[in-house]
Amino acid sequence: MQDYRRRLPVQGLVCDLVTPFRGDAVDHDGLAVLVHWQIASGVSGLSVCGRVGEVGALSREERRAVLATVVRATGLAVPVLASVGTYATETTIGLALDAEAEGADGLVVTTPYYSKPTQKGIIAHLRAVAEATTLPVLVLADPAVTRSDVTPETLSELGEIPGIHGFIDASGDIARLAVIDRPLRERLALYSAHDATAFAFNVLGGCGTLSPAANLAPRMTSALHQALRTRSVDLALDLKDRLAPLFAALGDMPDPAMLKHGLAPLLGIDETVRLPLVSASVPAGVAIRHALAGLPECAAQLAKAS
Repeated sequence: MQDYRRRLPVQGLVCDLVTPFRGDAVDHDGLAVLVHWQIASGVSGLSVCGRVGEVGALSREERRAVLATVVRATGLAVPVLASVGTYATETTIGLALDAEAEGADGLVVTTPYYSKPTQKGIIAHLRAVAEATTLPVLVLADPAVTRSDVTPETLSELGEIPGIHGFIDASGDIARLAVIDRPLRERLALYSAHDATAFAFNVLGGCGTLSPAANLAPRMTSALHQALRTRSVDLALDLKDRLAPLFAALGDMPDPAMLKHGLAPLLGIDETVRLPLVSASVPAGVAIRHALAGLPECAAQLAKAS
């Protein structure tokens, strides 16, 4: 198999992709359309099988097939990150090896959920995953979902593990950056996974964002991160303000159903989600459509679809 891996860290915007469905099956054609749109819109990378990708409703075979579709559709355009974290170390390692075989460029590994390990357990888990694969590992802390977190002391230890290359914070608490000292910042690439606070996170030293909102507005979110990278703070601030209604409509923990509701008129992506998720409520759908109508890259397509 051709080796698609490219050097990380990726700088800028990484779209945290939804997983389209048609009926009971993954819609691989729709997924490829979404990937092509993201790349044409200027994203710096793609992340698959994360929380908004409905990973909990995908079988291992489906996860592997989704990743293969994204890698093929991406070609060599941008890096592809595969989310492989689970509550069990051996299961996570198995998924990591699947991702390596399918040509992923890096791994996103969340702290184990449900099992609620100690900090020593988190370190041992992530060390085992990093040692089992040649791919760079990005550690994801999402305490609202996993009920486990990474303390500053643990992050410092993780930074000493050769295979761990970055840290992704989904808490939205930018004060967490203040406790990461300069040497650790130089060893680990730091990413936000929280659209509403990503501007501040990147101004304060982050190198990018894994963005659910980018599914719907990839061009403007990419432009925001490009402005941050070139230190065009006034432009970045203007873009952040224009995107604020979308970030607000999606909330702190974006629902895949809301993202698919927005994608339906934009790309023809089916709104199907798998139980226990259900379709977006009418008020949520109205809020999403209203926010998208205020964005130039979306407004024309919405008008055409209405």
